[in-house]
Amino acid sequence: MASSDNFFASVDIGTSKIAVLIADEEDGKIEVFGHGVGPSDGVKNALIVDIDKVAKAILKVVEIAYISCNTRIHNVATNICDLHLSTINQDRQIPVNGKKITKEHVIEAIKTASATPTPANKQMLSASINRFTIDQDTIAVEQPIGLEATVLGAQVHVSIVSNQAISNIYQAVEKSGLGLNEIVLDSIASSRACITQDEKDSGVCLLDIGAGVSNISVFMGGGIAYSHVFKMGGNQITQNIVNAFNTSFKEAERLKIEHGYAQLKIAPADKLIQFKQLDSIENRYLSLHNLIEVIESSYLDICRSIKQNLKTKKLDRSLKSGFILTGGASLIEGCEGLFLNTFRIRTKLAKVDIHKITGKDMIVSNPIYTCALGLLMHADNNAYLEVVQAHQHTNFVSKIKSLLEL
Repeated sequence: MASSDNFFASVDIGTSKIAVLIADEEDGKIEVFGHGVGPSDGVKNALIVDIDKVAKAILKVVEIAYISCNTRIHNVATNICDLHLSTINQDRQIPVNGKKITKEHVIEAIKTASATPTPANKQMLSASINRFTIDQDTIAVEQPIGLEATVLGAQVHVSIVSNQAISNIYQAVEKSGLGLNEIVLDSIASSRACITQDEKDSGVCLLDIGAGVSNISVFMGGGIAYSHVFKMGGNQITQNIVNAFNTSFKEAERLKIEHGYAQLKIAPADKLIQFKQLDSIENRYLSLHNLIEVIESSYLDICRSIKQNLKTKKLDRSLKSGFILTGGASLIEGCEGLFLNTFRIRTKLAKVDIHKITGKDMIVSNPIYTCALGLLMHADNNAYLEVVQAHQHTNFVSKIKSLLEL
């Protein structure tokens, strides 16, 4: 059981699974001491479509986490992955008039840079702070407090999502008996756990291939520059197997997990695989290589969509550190090599920074927990941001309550 009440928790709500982590912080390092994972229900393409089912699924996994450490959780951070996501980068300044920069100046600069009009059916998540600048200097300042300046600039990355997506998350978490501290964009949360500052400086794209959707976040110049969500993921690959071989979704998922490769060239010699076909009581057989061709084609579709999207945004040549892959669908053999061959830039599977977060190897080394780990780390911000976060949280809760009354 936790030695104090100074612990925090995260709930990763995915299309196929829900993960709950409970952690404490000691000597600047987060230590995960409780965990639970279980099947998701009521979620389609990362969107909650049945609030009651999701609430019950969360509650079941919370109980598993409780059994693992004998610790009850009350308030959590959770994730959002919205197909209607839009992002904006904003860089604004406030006057300091030659005085020393205080915490209040920094808070004002963040609020000013974050302010943006949103449509009536959408709202802004907490802004991600990329950098501060002093006067006319374009070089980023990590800690501006105490420096003298005429003006203080703040550059932020603003994520705008649908009211419906936010409201459904809030209601599902509340019905599960938990309080909600913050909702964080899926890929931004994951990035905290597995991307280094050097990679953010040189240019890197984090790709999270989930069951229902795939999402990317591009980092350049030390901060986040762009995020996008694609309506394709592991379930679409499984569905393509269903369509190709006239089998059930469950059987197609088994074929993918037990025999799948993302590239035909690394597959073993061809052989016949037994499987069950729809409307047939007899065992059927398919070619291993034919199965892998369907899987490879599906992953190439994801690659092509991402490549075209990055090219349209003129970001395709800015990724000196290449791609970092995470999410359950990235675990298939050959996925890393497929992206390397397609994009001709370095690609690697995500690894959690064990200098910042520790726990059982089955958690910190498993991509299915990357987002949940990142959510734990999201709260580990500089002290002068606490007032801003409290302000944003108050506004967030008020906005949600007003939406529920409509």
